[in-house]
Amino acid sequence: MYFNPNNQSEKRMKNFLYIASYIETTQDEDLNQVKVYGEPQKYYFNLQPVNQDSEVREFGELSSSMKVATITQKLKYLDKFKEFDVAYLDGVKPDNEENNGDNANYRIYSVRNQNTIIKVYFIKLVK
Repeated sequence: MYFNPNNQSEKRMKNFLYIASYIETTQDEDLNQVKVYGEPQKYYFNLQPVNQDSEVREFGELSSSMKVATITQKLKYLDKFKEFDVAYLDGVKPDNEENNGDNANYRIYSVRNQNTIIKVYFIKLVK
C-alpha cells in the first residue's frame, strides 16, 4: 500500500514519531562528551512493541523496553536511519529543546533492511 503523508485516514492508522539524526560527538568546556543531533523530522510509521518470539529470543530482557517500526516504503527510506539516531515516541515531541535530542526518549538500536520492508528497532533511553 502506498502511503500518502497528506491522507488523514492513513495518518490515523500509523503512529507519529520524530527522529533526529546523530551527527557527531564533541566535548564541552568541561571535557564532557556531548552528542550532536540534527533537526528532528516527523514521520508516520506502524509502530509496535517487540513481542514476536524470534525477536524476544534475540533481544532477551531488552525486548520489554523496545519498539519496532515497520516501514513499507523501502526505496524512500533506504539508508535514511542509522543506529544511535534518537527518537521521540509515545507522543513525546521535540518542543522547547535547548539542544536537538534533549527530549528524545528512545534511540535507534538496529535498522534491518529486509526484502520489501525496513524494520527499525528502538530502545528506551534511561534518563
